[in-house]
Amino acid sequence: MYRLLIVDDEEFEREGMAQLIDWAQYDIEIVGTAWNGLDGFEKIRALQPDIILTDIKMPVMDGIELIQKVREVYPEIEFAVLSGYGEYAYTSKAMEQGVRHYILKPCNEERIVEAIRKVKLDVEAKREQKRRETYFEQVAPQARKQLFRNLLLNRGDGKAEQLFEISPGETLPEQVKLLAFRSEESFNGLEEFVLGNMLEELLENQNLQAYVSTVVHNDAMILISNAQPEVLLRIVRRIEREFSRIRKDTIRAALSGSGSIEALSELYGQTEELFRIGEELKREPLLHYGMLKGKKQDMELLVDFSVVGWTVDYAELLQSLQITFLRMQKRGFSLAEKKVRMDWLIRYLCGAGLKADEACMEDESGQSLMVVAAGQIWRNTAKGPGDSSTEVPGGHDREKQRYLEALEEIYRHFQDQKLSLHYLAKEILYVNEDYFGRFFQKMSGKKFTKFLLDIRISAAEQLMQLEPDLMVYAVSEMTGYAADGQYFSKLFKKSTGMTLSEYRDNVQRDAEKRENAQRDAENQKNVQ
Repeated sequence: MYRLLIVDDEEFEREGMAQLIDWAQYDIEIVGTAWNGLDGFEKIRALQPDIILTDIKMPVMDGIELIQKVREVYPEIEFAVLSGYGEYAYTSKAMEQGVRHYILKPCNEERIVEAIRKVKLDVEAKREQKRRETYFEQVAPQARKQLFRNLLLNRGDGKAEQLFEISPGETLPEQVKLLAFRSEESFNGLEEFVLGNMLEELLENQNLQAYVSTVVHNDAMILISNAQPEVLLRIVRRIEREFSRIRKDTIRAALSGSGSIEALSELYGQTEELFRIGEELKREPLLHYGMLKGKKQDMELLVDFSVVGWTVDYAELLQSLQITFLRMQKRGFSLAEKKVRMDWLIRYLCGAGLKADEACMEDESGQSLMVVAAGQIWRNTAKGPGDSSTEVPGGHDREKQRYLEALEEIYRHFQDQKLSLHYLAKEILYVNEDYFGRFFQKMSGKKFTKFLLDIRISAAEQLMQLEPDLMVYAVSEMTGYAADGQYFSKLFKKSTGMTLSEYRDNVQRDAEKRENAQRDAENQKNVQ
């Protein structure tokens, strides 16, 4: 039902329109009448109509003044205007006030009702707009937070640009960053609200913007403008100081690198990486991606992160770290230098430092350190022994555990020329040789001799691909054979069709071809 107020200084016309038309059948309720604009405004304040049907020329306060006054106070009210011949100046002024519906005097019921019907549509449009605004005020913020959270965690089928469709008036930024605050306990709704408000105000002072926030586990995640760490450092210190007044535990901040709005899950991963290595940088008030990027790039020259961080095969993890340690050996790294790099790697992957005991550090070869690092990565990335994802061809949990321990001993003695089935069974594991041979073949799918040869040949291939300047004797020695390389070269040729020297020469030629192709492409690009 729509509420209608009629304002006209002609009593006959005013009361006639009010009483002679059956307004109820048009879903209209007459809430009152007034004889001029001033009287009408008083009744508008008391009766709150949806629609006003008003004459233009009236004493005390005319229709134009009434429209102007009502527009200022009650912008949701709609008007229909009664005007006579020759009142075009008044009509144009009403149009300036946004009035779109006019009834020319003298008028009949049909023309009045038709005009009011059109005004009802305008009222309904405003009501719908109000409902939408209420939705955005009440529901959309929560929907936006949930969408933001899903995008960070790469869940669902939402699109990043929808974050800005939900929030009218905001435009899609080209580059953004994620600012994360972490505490020992998760942030509640009030704390997130306070944190977001403080950050928004401080960012505005720097002509920056906070777009949306949400809580993921113990992190308050906030999407912000592409700000520099130096600018945010002052803001973060202020927030930590102010926030300490409402909760006792300290909060830490991490800032991702910059990226497009479509890369939110990648940016979230960067903040997670920063928090994982945060213990190493505990004195830094703001962890930012620049701290991680350079170190990670250095480590990527030694570590295959696609294997070490994701494999579900413990043998593959051990083999990948073995290559890393052989490359560090080639570069002349001391045991202490190897330990520093493994400590960083484990902090990066697992969020906790390397736990290496004294016995491990007494093995100058570094093989024990490598095995300890692999085990810690394996256990702390939810792929440890006993996990259903552990890829072992057969056996029960106890057998799997024994098999994984055997793998560790194989890699602990990877470079030992004495390593064999007999040596491993008798001198290291203290088990029956025949029994262990059958057990190992059952669990690995290969005879021990074949397994050992395959991992050593694979290591030699990877070493020559990654370090093509390595001498053949060094490759042979690093993979557990005599330095002269003759015996291993025969085994290598039987497996690959090439001797060690031929394989290394092929790798070097391929590397030169790639370098030449890259140089030609760069030259061609410069010419263009």
